[in-house]
Amino acid sequence: MLAYDFEYDGEYLKDWGYIICNSDSSDGFETINSDSQLTFDTVSQFHGKLFELTTSHYDDHIELTFQICKFSCEDGISPMTVYETRELKRWLNRPEFHRFKLIQPDWADIYMEGSFNVNNIEFKEQTYLLELTFISNRPFALHEPIKYEFQTSNTNKTFSFFDCSDEIGYIYPEIEITCLSDGDLEINNSNENRTTIIKKCKQNEKITFTKDLVLSSSIQTHKIQNDFNYIFFRISNSYGNRKNILTFSKPVKAKIEYSPYVKAVM
Repeated sequence: MLAYDFEYDGEYLKDWGYIICNSDSSDGFETINSDSQLTFDTVSQFHGKLFELTTSHYDDHIELTFQICKFSCEDGISPMTVYETRELKRWLNRPEFHRFKLIQPDWADIYMEGSFNVNNIEFKEQTYLLELTFISNRPFALHEPIKYEFQTSNTNKTFSFFDCSDEIGYIYPEIEITCLSDGDLEINNSNENRTTIIKKCKQNEKITFTKDLVLSSSIQTHKIQNDFNYIFFRISNSYGNRKNILTFSKPVKAKIEYSPYVKAVM
């Protein structure tokens, strides 16, 4: 891991007076924490001569283990006081997940979400290092949010972009759509030929989809759940096609935001 600093929930390790370090004195070889290990479920056929794939899935999330130490150019590595370790644990060892970002060029657009378990590493009854184990909420990292804003018309009804996710499949984004005329709204994504339909839309009505599949309207009297076909809009890619061509049945203003999946290791 070629980094000395990280960001967690908006705070930087270096601002605490610490750096990422490694107490291992091996010959330079190290085991890399890997990500996104799939489990393949198979069914035996022909007396074990063929194992046919039924499903594949992720059974676990990313866990990263590394160490930090108190460091200054004048004094080098210094022992930590009990108060200092308590404050670091209060920052890192939280009961909820927060944003974690490694500070190095290869990770400029990559982050994860999670929390830490923390262990003291002592020498002669003084703490010189803390061992951090980061527990993520996903089997892979995320790309910094990608945002699109656009407007369609009666003559230009499409908007296209490429999904840069490393995971083949789909992601539900945050999307806000402002209808520019009355009528039924249909949104088709060419990648899966999947169509989202919302009926009885009004001019200037704002329709919002969240990544957690919550649908809402700015017009309280619009019973939007009754006028929705429950095919939620999503961004997708296949191995041979990353292009998403969105076609709207009526003029709209739209904002789309999502974080593509990133299969990277520390």
